[in-house]
Amino acid sequence: MKRYIVLLLVGILALSLVGCGGSKSSAPAVKESAAVVKPIVLKFGTHLTEKHNLTINAVLPWMKRVTELTNGQVTFEHYPNSQMGKAADTYKLVASGALDIGYTLYMEDTLPLTDLPMLPNLYKDPAAATNAYWEVLNQPPFADYLIKANLKPIMAVVWEPYTIATVKTKPETMADFAKLKLRSSGGLHDQAAAALGITPISISASESLEALRKGTVDGYWGSTTSWLDYQFTQVLKYGVSNLPLNGWGGIFSMNLKVYNSLPDNVKKAIDTANKEMNASLGQYVKDYCTQAWTEAEKAGVEIYKVNDDVVKEVKVKLEPITKAWLDKQDAANYPATEVYKQFQQSYIKYSK
Repeated sequence: MKRYIVLLLVGILALSLVGCGGSKSSAPAVKESAAVVKPIVLKFGTHLTEKHNLTINAVLPWMKRVTELTNGQVTFEHYPNSQMGKAADTYKLVASGALDIGYTLYMEDTLPLTDLPMLPNLYKDPAAATNAYWEVLNQPPFADYLIKANLKPIMAVVWEPYTIATVKTKPETMADFAKLKLRSSGGLHDQAAAALGITPISISASESLEALRKGTVDGYWGSTTSWLDYQFTQVLKYGVSNLPLNGWGGIFSMNLKVYNSLPDNVKKAIDTANKEMNASLGQYVKDYCTQAWTEAEKAGVEIYKVNDDVVKEVKVKLEPITKAWLDKQDAANYPATEVYKQFQQSYIKYSK
């Protein structure tokens, strides 16, 4: 009987020791699990309004998808409508870490290669151009320059080639265009406008409606989608549908150091969201551009075409801009010609 009691006590003691040992070994696992699910808040800022098509169809879905893929671990502080700074300041805000993510435009001084989509006669189809631009951004040599700029691209968009819309006059000849003062976005667009005899006035898209109303400018050099996003159809009366002007491309970027500091599961989620969003963005841009023409016409804008001779003359006058830009960037040791050829090849591939 005594022997039985001793054995029983030994068994109980052994079980209690095993239980204590299990408790000690589980402590690190609890700490490790807590570290993995540590909440992360990222700041995403743009100059876009809350109702802008890219806010609704790119920014918000991308943030939502990252949050879903991380099971709520990553959430965002969203700063639209230039709350953290104007469009021209966004690159500096992201590169410095004041913002984690932003719509990084107007980087021609820091990264001239980002002017590539603004070259005249580079593309017609915005869907193929968007896909081509995203591909070029993510391969050398362009990707190397983004890394130097402390940027990781998350989304890219390329709008249809710009056009001209006016408030009072209906320009139909080169002489008519040469009389105009038009809102322009600077850089290569100003060069193209000047090549056609137009006086370009650099005004941000968000300030253009007031300028159009006051007659500070005669019209708008830009995308038809801006006519809707910034309510320009309230004042615009005429829009040309067949001018072979420059286009426009933009990059949503993340601070590279911030991205590299994130846990692997979060980086994987961001990469997945990037891939998913960019797979459909090009077609969305194309569809929205088509819709913009229809909506503008419904709003009372007269959409018309200039004759073929005018189209040919515009092409001839704008051709030297591309060569001059490529020569200038190559001379400054930016591989512009290589990137230009890469884009052309990708564009052909996605146009099929």
